[in-house]
Amino acid sequence: MAKQKHGKADDSSLFMPVVSKATLAINKSAAGAGVLGLVGFAALFLVACVFFVTENYFVAMLIMSFALLVYVTGSELAKLFLTSFTIFFSSKHVIPAAAFLQETLVPLSRTLMIRRDGEGNVKAGPLVKGMTVKLPDNPLARDIQTLLEKNPNFAYAEYIAHEYYVQCHELYDHSSSHLEFVATAMPMFGLIATIIGLIGMFEGLGAEVTVEFLSPQLALALKCTLYGVLLAALYKIIASRFDQRLKALDYDFETFCRALQVLIDNKAIVEVRP
Repeated sequence: MAKQKHGKADDSSLFMPVVSKATLAINKSAAGAGVLGLVGFAALFLVACVFFVTENYFVAMLIMSFALLVYVTGSELAKLFLTSFTIFFSSKHVIPAAAFLQETLVPLSRTLMIRRDGEGNVKAGPLVKGMTVKLPDNPLARDIQTLLEKNPNFAYAEYIAHEYYVQCHELYDHSSSHLEFVATAMPMFGLIATIIGLIGMFEGLGAEVTVEFLSPQLALALKCTLYGVLLAALYKIIASRFDQRLKALDYDFETFCRALQVLIDNKAIVEVRP
C-alpha cells in the first residue's frame, strides 16, 4: 500500500507529531558496515585460518561464519543476535512501535469483524454508522483517536500507521538479508577449505602411501564442506523466521490500513481505555 507524504509530516502545525524517524532500527552507516566490518572480518578470518591449520575445522568454519556476519553488520552484530533470539522465543515484534500496531489490530479486527474472503480481499462489517470502538491505551491508539476527532483523512491515517510499521520492517528485512548472505557464502568457504586440504594431502603423497593413510586425511578434509553446509542450513533457518515475521507484519499493516479506512468511512468514535 503506497505511503503518501505531504511536506514536513512531522510538523505539528500540519497535523500532529507521529513516531520520529530519527531512530531507525538499523541506520544507513550500519547497513554498509563500513571500515569496522572490514577490520572485524579480517581479524576473525586470520583467527579462522589458525584453527584451520591446526585442523580444528568446525571451530574454523564457525569463526568464519561470524567473520561474514561482522562484515555485513559491523557494530550491529550484537543487535542481530539479540533480535534473532527474541524472534525465536517470542510472538511479539521486537520494535515497540510495531508491537503497538499488533496490539491495536486485535480489538479492531474483532469489533469491525475484519476478515478475508476467498480471493484474499479484506472485508469488514456489517457496521453501524458512528459506532464506538474501544482500543487499548498506547501511542498508536491515541494517534488514531486524535485523527478521527480532528482530521479524519485516510492519507494521514495511512502515514501514521506506516510510521509504526516501517522501523520493524527495516529491521526484519536487514536481518534476513544478512543471514541469507552468510547462508549463501558458507558452503563456498567450506568447499574452498576442502580443496586446500586436498591439495596439501596430494602434495604429501609418495610411493609408499596406502589407502589406510589416505582415508583419514580425505575424511578430515571433507568435513569442511559438511560443516559449511550445516552452518548454512542453520543461518537459513534463522533467516526464515525473519521472513515469516516480515510477512506477518505486512499482513498486519495491510489489515490495519483497511480497518482505518472503515473507521473513517463509518465516522466511528475511538475510545482509548487503560
